Amino acid sequence: MPVRRPGKSGLAGVAGSLDDVGVHALLQQLPALLGVVVGVIATWVATSAAERARWRRDQSVRWDEKRLAAYTEYSHAVKQLISAATRLAEQRRGAGTGAPPADVRAALAAGEAALATAEDERTVKWESVLMLGSSDVITAARDWHQSAFRLQWIALGRASDMSWAGAIEATSQARGAYYQAAKADLGISVGSGPEAYEWQLAKMTKVATQAQATEAVTSAGAPGKAGEDGHPMAGQSRHDG
Repeated sequence: MPVRRPGKSGLAGVAGSLDDVGVHALLQQLPALLGVVVGVIATWVATSAAERARWRRDQSVRWDEKRLAAYTEYSHAVKQLISAATRLAEQRRGAGTGAPPADVRAALAAGEAALATAEDERTVKWESVLMLGSSDVITAARDWHQSAFRLQWIALGRASDMSWAGAIEATSQARGAYYQAAKADLGISVGSGPEAYEWQLAKMTKVATQAQATEAVTSAGAPGKAGEDGHPMAGQSRHDG
């Protein structure tokens, strides 16, 4: 019996049936395929977001550490400058107003050299604050070292717009403002009040000044030693840490 072969129209029908079956199978699998694609995209987005967040945290910690180092080193440099200025002021006070002997002149020259070295170091550390510090910290730091300049001028025998006691108080206030600004920038609790950052020498100078005022009232105008040279507690050259 001869085999009948499908004609062209029959082949077309078979092909059409197969196409329908393939499309139907694809449509059935499409939700699963879309789920896989969406899952891959969601995983990529979540991973990328987590990596970016971690990178930002790492960068924040890194720059916070650098700012902390810059702020700390600068405060140390300013304190060294202030310490050198107070020591030189005491030396100059002890030298009196006349021509000092050779050993006193040598001590004064050494004190001036130490003051210049401290100022050079402060200038170097200042650059880091300018590069890394916030505007509030930079402003506070500038106010602090400008107040310390008054101590330099007095220690060097130059004219100043403040007395020694006034310059000490102004430096103490500027010091406290700097620490508050630096801690706020680093996200550290500032504290209960500015007195927590008051310079110990400023406290002692206040006590000495008040004592001098009381003595002046009770001593019929007889000036004390510190009142003569305008340097109450001038011998206290140490600064607190």
